[in-house]
Amino acid sequence: MKKPLYLILFITLCTCISTACSRKSADVPPEITTLDSLIDRRDEFDRIKLMRLGELRSRQAGATETDERFSLNSQLYEEYLTYNSDSAMKYVDANIAMARRNGDTARLNGSLIQKSYLLAAIGLLREAESLLATVDRAKLTDKQLVPYFGQKIYLYSHMGNYTGGETNEYYAMERSYKDSIMTVITPDHPEYLWYRGWDVIGTDHNDPELNEALRRRIEYSAKDTRRDAMNAYVLARLYQQAGDEENSRKYMVLSAMIDVRIANAEIASFDDLAKIMFANGEGDIDRAYRYINFNLDKAISYPNRGRAFDIMKTLDAVSKAYQERNHRQQRRTNLFLTLVCLLSAVLAMTIAIIIKQNRRLIRQGRNLDSANKQLNRNLRELSDAQAQLAEANTKLKELNADITRKNDELTEANYVKEEYIGYIFTICSNYIRKLEEFRKSIHVKAMTRQYREIEAETAGGDNMKDELREFYRSFDTVFLHIYPDFVNDFNSLLQDDKRIVPKEGELLNTELRIYALVRLGISDSVKIADFLHCSAQTVYNNRFKVRNKAIIDKKDFAEAVRTLGKFEKPV
Repeated sequence: MKKPLYLILFITLCTCISTACSRKSADVPPEITTLDSLIDRRDEFDRIKLMRLGELRSRQAGATETDERFSLNSQLYEEYLTYNSDSAMKYVDANIAMARRNGDTARLNGSLIQKSYLLAAIGLLREAESLLATVDRAKLTDKQLVPYFGQKIYLYSHMGNYTGGETNEYYAMERSYKDSIMTVITPDHPEYLWYRGWDVIGTDHNDPELNEALRRRIEYSAKDTRRDAMNAYVLARLYQQAGDEENSRKYMVLSAMIDVRIANAEIASFDDLAKIMFANGEGDIDRAYRYINFNLDKAISYPNRGRAFDIMKTLDAVSKAYQERNHRQQRRTNLFLTLVCLLSAVLAMTIAIIIKQNRRLIRQGRNLDSANKQLNRNLRELSDAQAQLAEANTKLKELNADITRKNDELTEANYVKEEYIGYIFTICSNYIRKLEEFRKSIHVKAMTRQYREIEAETAGGDNMKDELREFYRSFDTVFLHIYPDFVNDFNSLLQDDKRIVPKEGELLNTELRIYALVRLGISDSVKIADFLHCSAQTVYNNRFKVRNKAIIDKKDFAEAVRTLGKFEKPV
């Protein structure tokens, strides 16, 4: 009774340890797995980005016209804007200098707004504010008001973030410029939904129609541009504000995936995504740590001092949670080690008891083993004798069956040979008789100078056609005499609607006759053609056509035909 008791105790303790060691985690959503794989391919996306930049630089180097150089500089600025701030600064400065030389106020203002955005992106907020102050708002075109107000929103949002607190003067100015931009931006503007989303974020207002419009815009987009990533990000923030955690995570992950694909270094999505994965220290800390470090690497390579500062806050929180989790795991490990020690002691006692019981059982079993050994030897000998007898009987049955089969095949072959030898002798005798009669007839006509009759008799082919039909009929008769069920058996290999039925008055047609020769062992198409007085191509075409009607594999069709037709033994 003790042995089962200790085993039950052992299993119970193991189960407790296994349950304690297992970490509760939800199934990883497929979009998270996809994002992880894209991060692993970030070098590949960087190479694609650099190839595109190289093409633009080549075109820019060869441009001679001012408009063309300005346009290519703007394209290079846009490409570098979220990839490398130093290179982006180079091209926007080139456009500023070009616009000043040409006295182009509109282009100058647009480039100054772009440079202000770039300065804010790398954390030089005061410089960005000073530069933006040089832009004369009154001289801006209607089209330039949107990026101007957008840059004001971006600038004061960052300044408010650095100042700290839930409310401050910069957040108030940000709110003011959000109101301003909504008065000048039109619904057909490509960034309308983006700014409308930010107009809602931070308020207690939810706009389901805006969420749906953004969702449709993202769904029908190529998901390969910065604007697609921005739209997904703002939609995630809107869902987050509405308390829809599932959709918030879904679109934040989508924004992050697009950022990785386009090699974006100025990323906001990964910081928010790390916080979502972190989930107050109870979520997927490993992924949160990986995402925040990926974002930090990008911010440092950009470089973006402001974003790096924000990332460090999140990284600090994740690191603390990471360390706390390690402490908890260490405490659990210590507990498990204690349990393992107790379990080891119990296990040692159990083993000692089992060894003692086994020794007693061994002593009791030795006598029984000694008595059983002789019996087992006798049983083995008897079993071996029975096995040998059974094996001999099986081999004898197989030999008898093989002999019977060979005899049947030999009987069939002899019978077929006898039938066709008689058939051939009869045909040969008939042809010799007909040739003799034909010779005599030609000789008589030649002696009596009936040349026209000779010509008519030797020129016509009707006699040969009759002879060939008679040859086919004789062959068919002899074959079906030997294998009366051949036609039905052959059709059983074909599709129901493709079965071959001879015409009225025919025993076999050409297709059946070809495969009758295959049944007799003649598989060469040339020999079959010689036998049936037709071309080898005709034989090949007929065989191919019939094989296509088969319900079995084409490779096995000929072999299957060779087994058709129930052989009727001669009585």
